[in-house]
Amino acid sequence: MAMKKLGTFLGVFTPTVLTILGVIMYLRLGWVVGNVGLAGTLFIVLLANAITLITTFSFSAIATNTRVGVGGAYYMISRSLGLEFGGAIGLPLFLSQACSVTLYAFGLAEALRILWPGVPVQPTAFVIVTAVTFLAYRGAGMALKAQVPLMGLIVVSLAALAYGALGPDRAAEPV
Repeated sequence: MAMKKLGTFLGVFTPTVLTILGVIMYLRLGWVVGNVGLAGTLFIVLLANAITLITTFSFSAIATNTRVGVGGAYYMISRSLGLEFGGAIGLPLFLSQACSVTLYAFGLAEALRILWPGVPVQPTAFVIVTAVTFLAYRGAGMALKAQVPLMGLIVVSLAALAYGALGPDRAAEPV
């Protein structure tokens, strides 16, 4: 039986964009602008995205030159650099992914608290982590399909950002 493939958009592009443009960046962007200014914030975001772009290009080069098996990034690293480096990189990679799930859950819970002030953060984050765990248990395909609506929200937020920056200037209009 042939393995079902996730494809480039669902298996690579969507998780990468959601990781780069995650809830943590949205929640902390105002704080960063307030502390280092707009120019400093743009520099930080450009530098972070440049690092991400270099990493993505490196992974793309490895992925096109080898057969990628189950295990994703760990599989590619261990097969191209050796099992010792793969193990040394794989454990921090696993821990960073586990911690990022918790951070994103708390970020979503904080965003929900902004919308509905009575929402408690810790129990809400626990429910979110439980739901994500259930999705992961059901399979990677289901978890990645659940990311598509989140990707749509990111696109809407970026469009709103572009409209706010480039749209009509209403500062002179009376309130």
